[in-house]
Amino acid sequence: MTKTPVKALIKELTPPLLADFIKKIKSSSPSFASYEEAMKKADGYEDDVLTKVVVAKGKRFSEQFAKTKELDLKTNGLDLMSLRTFVGLASSLDKNRLTVIDFGGAAGTHYFIAKSILSENIELDWRVVETSAMVAEAKKQGLENNELRFFYSIDLATAETEVDLVFACGSVHCTPQPYDFLTSLASIDAKVLMITRTPVTDVPCVILQRSTLSANGVGDIPKELEIKDKVLSYPATMMDRKRVEEILAIFGKVHLRLAENKGAYISNKGSYDMFGYIVKK
Repeated sequence: MTKTPVKALIKELTPPLLADFIKKIKSSSPSFASYEEAMKKADGYEDDVLTKVVVAKGKRFSEQFAKTKELDLKTNGLDLMSLRTFVGLASSLDKNRLTVIDFGGAAGTHYFIAKSILSENIELDWRVVETSAMVAEAKKQGLENNELRFFYSIDLATAETEVDLVFACGSVHCTPQPYDFLTSLASIDAKVLMITRTPVTDVPCVILQRSTLSANGVGDIPKELEIKDKVLSYPATMMDRKRVEEILAIFGKVHLRLAENKGAYISNKGSYDMFGYIVKK
């Protein structure tokens, strides 16, 4: 009997549609001269289905996590290093009330994690800055409470308040003007600025990132939505290291630089690692 190589057997048994689906995800991303050029071929973060799925996942996560206090680090936007750093950083702020600007915080997952881990006597004022579509859907689904609110601009989120921590996890590089948004974050009068899960490189470019709908947000797509998984695409800027660090210097001194996921992005120009920065006044 002739032995069939494992890879060949898997390929033979994989349905054509699924094989094409996997191929799309694993292929490297094309690069573009600008965000605008990439956006011509992208779905974008304002996609209605994406917004509904992320908010529905966030709502389910908040309800389940409040009951179980269990966190699967493989299915959310924070790896273990970032989570520990963030919680330790927030805990070190010697106050009973902590005001956080969470840039690109989706459905508020980071708030629910922090709330369950931090000391019970710490009151949170958590302000998520998101797309207008995400803000509208989060409010519609009743995710806001007396500690968690959603804003569609940095100016509105920071109006008439003293900020302790500015936090951006995997978000700045996905905006149309990443350096402008980073400058806005670095210009906030706060005590600590933390940027994490951000691709920083000496050879910057814009790529067309691809991911499945199910990969966005925490956990699986809620069955009640009756939405099938699909591939989405959106521009992502592989940010210039020198320019990023010059902007961070506006805020203060880099206290810690974190080497995070290696080869997190792959394009026709190479691979890109993720980094994090903790900046203090």
